[in-house]
Amino acid sequence: MEPSAIHPIAQRLLRLEPDELPVLRVTRDAMAHWAGRLDDVDASRLADMVLRDPLMCLRTLQHVSASIGRRLANPVQTVTAALVLTGIEPFFRNFSQLTALEDRLADQPKALAGALETIKRAHCAARIAAAFAVYRQDDDAELLHQAALLHDFAGLLLWWEAPGVALDIRRRQREDERLRSADAQRALLGCDLTWISRELLEHWGLAAVVREAARALDEDGPAAQTVRYAVRIARHLDKGWHHPAIADDLREAGRLLNLGPDGVASLVRGVL
Repeated sequence: MEPSAIHPIAQRLLRLEPDELPVLRVTRDAMAHWAGRLDDVDASRLADMVLRDPLMCLRTLQHVSASIGRRLANPVQTVTAALVLTGIEPFFRNFSQLTALEDRLADQPKALAGALETIKRAHCAARIAAAFAVYRQDDDAELLHQAALLHDFAGLLLWWEAPGVALDIRRRQREDERLRSADAQRALLGCDLTWISRELLEHWGLAAVVREAARALDEDGPAAQTVRYAVRIARHLDKGWHHPAIADDLREAGRLLNLGPDGVASLVRGVL
């Protein structure tokens, strides 16, 4: 894609570095809390905290990839592995200065609500992806949970960096229910957020396995399908179980899981 065709706001997103990303206020406060109690925290507890925050998840993975990734025979794929390799004290030293998303958007309540809705949807998708993976006895359940959590991170960055554009995209879609998200994004940004996410992940040097799993677009294998269906179901559930696309989502996911639509619905309800 030619840079001249991309809106300046999209170019601004593409120039972001991981250490500029905000985190949730609860993440910042938890980090401050545990920094004074290092003997009481371990990699598992930290991983649980990091995986509640998509942007902290990205920052953790990128830091480990950049700092020690080249010395490893195999790339770091998950937050848990990243924390084990980093160590507790170095982790807190590396992330001692964090900006809260809520502080940045404090004077823009609609944008903050949009950002928090995006995070809520990401958590929903992650739980569904993990449930599907566990049901399929997939050994990469943690990676697929993580991939679904990160799937819409560029949309979250848009709420933070350009809330007016994010609000405009949402307004256009509400006015025209047939308008696809990608089309609205291209109209305002000159590209879609999926493309921006790919470019950022490439620029940040995240491990290829994580990058491909987070995309979950080009491949048609069971892992990609797991993430794709989880993200789609979570997006449609934003409108409630009565959304007309839910029936198709459940039927298609059922083919992956070898379950009927009612069985898939029960599985989804069980983790939400």
